[in-house]
Amino acid sequence: MMLGLQAENFAEREQAQAELLAWTRQRADASPEALYQQSRSAAEPEQRQRCLGVLRELVCDEYLRNGVGYVGFRMNPNTEAVKVPGEDLPRFAVRVLQVEPDTPGHKAGLLGGDLLLGVDDIVWHQEDTSTVVSEKIKSFKAGTKVTLKLFREGKLVDLPLALGRRPAAADLLQFQFGFGGMPIGPEAIAGAERTAKDEYFHRWLAARKAKD
Repeated sequence: MMLGLQAENFAEREQAQAELLAWTRQRADASPEALYQQSRSAAEPEQRQRCLGVLRELVCDEYLRNGVGYVGFRMNPNTEAVKVPGEDLPRFAVRVLQVEPDTPGHKAGLLGGDLLLGVDDIVWHQEDTSTVVSEKIKSFKAGTKVTLKLFREGKLVDLPLALGRRPAAADLLQFQFGFGGMPIGPEAIAGAERTAKDEYFHRWLAARKAKD
């Protein structure tokens, strides 16, 4: 694969880089150091650059794993009492207002209008707010498997999902509008995420270079 990065044919170099990424992802513990060394010592400039590109992808994988948990929905600010059939005392829930597309919540089947009663064994209290709920979710690490406890159309529903990494634009998505009342477009959201990944990679690279 390393020799393939020096192939005369551009398509072969691209293919070699893709294969190198797949191979190193299966050996993520040791691969970053080897790629870092190749990105500094390989004979050909393009080979060094392609190794650096693969290294960036591995570090971004780490970025996604190390973030705080994220479901991807907007909530009503305050809890509301919910009378569950067969139970004497009411429970407290936060109402899901909107589920963002292509998020863990959306992929798992969370719906606008659902009432979130809790996450795993964590339940809400009357004085709790959406901020409390958000902080509880963020207390989990990205990738953690949880079960959302829902009340939907008069029935209790357990909805398992794996939390994603809270994206850089998550706070903006809560309001759907940027400064000056302008809508936040997908380009701005994607740009914020790219910037966050770039910053994470540059910090990783600076920390590694400091060891040399």
